Amino acid sequence: MPNVDLGLRHSRYEGFRATIKTVGTGVRGSRALTFDEARDALAGLLAGEITDAQAGAFLIAMRIKGEQPEELAGMTQALRDAAPSVRATTERPLVACAGAYDGTADAPQLSLAAGVAAASCGAGVVMHCGDTLGPKYGTTVADVLAALGGPGRPTLTESRAMLERSGACVVHAGAALPGWSRLAELRDEIGLRGPVHSAEKLVDWFGARRFVVGHTHGLYAERLVGALERLGAECAIAVRGIEGSDVMRPGRPVAHQSGHSLELPELLGARLPSGGGAQDSAWQTRVALRGEGDDLLAHTVALSAGLRLYAAGLAPDPLRGARQAREALRDGRAAATLAALLSPAQ
Repeated sequence: MPNVDLGLRHSRYEGFRATIKTVGTGVRGSRALTFDEARDALAGLLAGEITDAQAGAFLIAMRIKGEQPEELAGMTQALRDAAPSVRATTERPLVACAGAYDGTADAPQLSLAAGVAAASCGAGVVMHCGDTLGPKYGTTVADVLAALGGPGRPTLTESRAMLERSGACVVHAGAALPGWSRLAELRDEIGLRGPVHSAEKLVDWFGARRFVVGHTHGLYAERLVGALERLGAECAIAVRGIEGSDVMRPGRPVAHQSGHSLELPELLGARLPSGGGAQDSAWQTRVALRGEGDDLLAHTVALSAGLRLYAAGLAPDPLRGARQAREALRDGRAAATLAALLSPAQ
């Protein structure tokens, strides 16, 4: 029997099999992908060039290994490369905002409320999400927009028009990003979160260079911020938000920026009442933006809006941004901004 070097033979994989081997051979054998390797891997997935079996193996291997900032940056670049290059006519500083694309299941979805409140104070806020997605299958910002009477799956043209007339908009990745929906179906079949769940939150829609992104697990704050900084973000803030959203928890808000946590006011023990679902979230959004919500709802929306104003460079810190937003809730500017965002549909 010939003396065969099994290690050498197994190392001869080419193409995407070599990529799977790079990330899927365990603690001792795996390594992080380079920026270019990660970008090429996700580009192949988006283009449908990888078989479902290989795609599933890769996503599971990455889930087990864990993504590093350089890998997230490369995968984000693939998503950005696939997205149409569209700009809006606006002088507002743009902040791209996204939480977990699988939405919120038990808590109200208040990202739209926070974004509109920040827009009423001069920021340009681009909120993005996709179709209903696992593992949570929760309410997305687009679901809330639809419940308010807006388009539930806006085209990029509709999103741009929203942004130009109101200062805020919702982008739907399923409608705007080629390959996203097919890949989302595969991710749902796998059932576990993977690297795309993180990278899709970092897309620079309409050329935004400032970001507020939500996450669930503490380790991801530095990874998300590190990836955005690698991609040249002017400001990158990661929020450990309600159910992984980009809305801060009122009891103990946590936001991370470039190696440090931001100082934020705590209301220890405070929790929003449960009330998931698009219709209830839409109702709470209207109530909050009309200045008719209770103090806890107003505080939650204003503090999250204040973080967006800080990210936009329109407030020296999130707390003073929250004060600006609170005033906009009281004086009618926030309600008027919501009406402008919804105007063609009403």
